Amino acid sequence: MGRSASGLGGKRGVPGAAGPCCYGVAMTMLDLPPKPGMSPGNAPGMFQTGMLQTGGKTLTSEQVRGALMAESEYDKFTLEHSRKIQTARQLFYRARDARRNIVTQWRKNYRVLNNKTWTVKSEAWMPTPEVSNIWPLLASMVAWMTDQRPSIETTPALVPFSSMWQEADKMAESMNAVLASSYTVNNEDAEVERLLWDVGTYGIGYTTTNWEPWLADGLGDSAFRRVDPFTIYPDPYARNMEQLNYITEACLMTLDDVDRAWPGAGKLVKNQYYEDVDHSPTKTSDIADPKTPRTRLAPLAGDPTYGSAFGSSTFVKSGRDTEALTTEDPVVMVLKTWIRTHTVDTEGMEDGTARVTDRWKLYVTCGNVCLMEKFADELFGHNRHPYDKMNLFDTGEWYGPSLVEFLTSPQETINSLLQQVQHNIMLIGNPILLQAARAGVRQTTMTNRPGSRMQGTPNDTGWLDPPQLHPDTFRLIEYLESKMESIAGLYAIMRGAMPQGRNATDTINTVQDAAFVRVRATLRNLERLLRSVSEKMAATNAEFYTEARIVLVTGDENKTTAKGIKAMEFYLDYKPGKEGRPVPMRFLIKADAGSERPTSRGARAAEADMLFAMQAIDELEVLQAHAWPHAGEVAGRVMDVKAQNGTLGMPPSRRAASGRTQ
Repeated sequence: MGRSASGLGGKRGVPGAAGPCCYGVAMTMLDLPPKPGMSPGNAPGMFQTGMLQTGGKTLTSEQVRGALMAESEYDKFTLEHSRKIQTARQLFYRARDARRNIVTQWRKNYRVLNNKTWTVKSEAWMPTPEVSNIWPLLASMVAWMTDQRPSIETTPALVPFSSMWQEADKMAESMNAVLASSYTVNNEDAEVERLLWDVGTYGIGYTTTNWEPWLADGLGDSAFRRVDPFTIYPDPYARNMEQLNYITEACLMTLDDVDRAWPGAGKLVKNQYYEDVDHSPTKTSDIADPKTPRTRLAPLAGDPTYGSAFGSSTFVKSGRDTEALTTEDPVVMVLKTWIRTHTVDTEGMEDGTARVTDRWKLYVTCGNVCLMEKFADELFGHNRHPYDKMNLFDTGEWYGPSLVEFLTSPQETINSLLQQVQHNIMLIGNPILLQAARAGVRQTTMTNRPGSRMQGTPNDTGWLDPPQLHPDTFRLIEYLESKMESIAGLYAIMRGAMPQGRNATDTINTVQDAAFVRVRATLRNLERLLRSVSEKMAATNAEFYTEARIVLVTGDENKTTAKGIKAMEFYLDYKPGKEGRPVPMRFLIKADAGSERPTSRGARAAEADMLFAMQAIDELEVLQAHAWPHAGEVAGRVMDVKAQNGTLGMPPSRRAASGRTQ
């Protein structure tokens, strides 16, 4: 406890240099004893199979027996770590093989969402219409769920009104400000949006919560980030987070990235190591191979020592004539495996009873090299792994239903029908010519291609009439489109379309709000994720905020204010020089993403108008519900005018309460 967040001491090491897929901590050396015949200075700090060498010194018979005994102890030590590395790798293999069929469906979902439904065409000249109905449905759902800004409320984990309650309550106010600031300053709102796109496309989304030492001008801060679902390999037998026994994240990194995340690792990870992993499709997947070495950035770094720690054998020339002076940085696959362990404590317990506590442990491996072996409470302010997941609907399975997968079949049918319609129109505009044999043109293969010619008798010469479309073709298309709206739960009126007839505003708001039942169900899943994420962030911040800092807080009217956080702000009964070990505060979290409020802005504003007419809320609350600019100043002026006229506190007139102007 009481460790500096910006760098020195404590069991967390130095969270200074970090790169992608790291935890903001220094590389942890696995302390191996020097092998017999090797001087202590040559003993490695990290374990790697087959990299140690013994000396060629002549020994007496007693020295030989002593060396053999010492070497046996050394082999036992190395064998233990070999088993750990191999176990972590086998867990990854099993998780990878168990979800291969799911990944195949994910890739199809990506193509359909990005309007790439025609993967194989029978003929190059055939039309391939792609009118996406999935994109506007999913985009509307993500927009509705991010329309309201989530709020986090913290409560100290103490008995209310105890001796330290007042101090702890102030800590909770400060933690509220810290979490609200992080959501804006660290761009966590963008992470939520990316997460929701993953949930709609693949049926699942992941986040990871870590301490990022490069934030806050080097002071560091905890933040959550969206993680690519293709890189996460969970326990295939787990149906939820409570049943999870292990989880692996596969990170593709350059050697520069590895050395940045775990200083010194580049000297050991010299050979290119790669695993057969699943890569997420992108717009450039057909051009940029993720396994391709990257251009070494050392010449652009300006520091002659940059990247020189790896030696000349690591980086090779690119081999291109135009890049004779360019060297390439190989990529390696780093596996971060979190394994669920437990401790049994019998101290202070009755006979026959014990206290069992889960304790997650991290193994970071690259080939036969173990880069890190640490427990979660040695890295963070909690004892859990950093990952959280969200499903569109929690059906009791790890991989939930995917909206894009459900909409793929009607989308493909619509595109197929549109292809037939377009083909028929092309045959009308450019019909097939039936001509006599004496014309000298022979068609050996006949296709129904517009503008083609076929041989016939002289009496049959002329244009062929194309087949007539079935009269129910467009009805079928409309039916499929309505079914897609029904599957998504987003009807036209919810996507901004004007309803037919004359409908009252309250009626439209009521219909919209009733149709948002599914959206609110997904928002409740988002709230569960935000609660878990915020608990990890609050626990880590409480322990790592050991230096004074200023956080920026954005208010309801987008007014930015600053709040000062003292050094050791979240430690109970902390005083400089006081004996004893300071204890960081723990908080209970409540997350609100809008699942209990009307989803439509119009419905929220109408509800505020009704409450104002009932004198249940004041002018400020009404203006804020309507998102009126400078609501506080406007409400103040309105109340001043009412006070001068003697109408302050009186209910609005019936006409004003109904919103009518005439």
